[in-house]
Amino acid sequence: MPFSRRRFILGSFSLSCWTLASRLRGSTVPSNRSALESTLRAWVNTLLPADRSSPAAGDVGVHFEIIKKAESNRQYMQLLEIGVRWIENEATQLGITSFTQLDPAQAEFIVAKAEASGLQAMPGLFFYHTLRDAKAFYYSKEASWAGVGFPHQPQPLGYMDYAEAPKG
Repeated sequence: MPFSRRRFILGSFSLSCWTLASRLRGSTVPSNRSALESTLRAWVNTLLPADRSSPAAGDVGVHFEIIKKAESNRQYMQLLEIGVRWIENEATQLGITSFTQLDPAQAEFIVAKAEASGLQAMPGLFFYHTLRDAKAFYYSKEASWAGVGFPHQPQPLGYMDYAEAPKG
């Protein structure tokens, strides 16, 4: 069967219809959302762990905020899904069944490996985007403010006297 213009147009039309139907059919949330949530919680807890004065990122729901953001961005959700599969695979290579079961040193090793891979590789992109979003969502929560010594959100109104010279 020769490849004709008609076959190309029909094939393109079918692919377009299938793509549109799959987008309309449902959200981009993965079918195993609980696994995504638990692994992402462990990941953000490794990025922003608890200390004496502030809770870990997962304890204030940062992983839910990241997933909520990803639900409106198909590419970001795909990055999360692929990233979570990657960190689970890395945990398996360490002889542990899941990233959620790693001790802090092992989890930090995987995070460092992702960071070292750079922005040209998927693990590096996953690290960069989740760290950026985790910090943004974490420091927007009141529970984190004590850890940085502020009784309120850092610069809620910005530097109001920016145009004036600093007061000494």
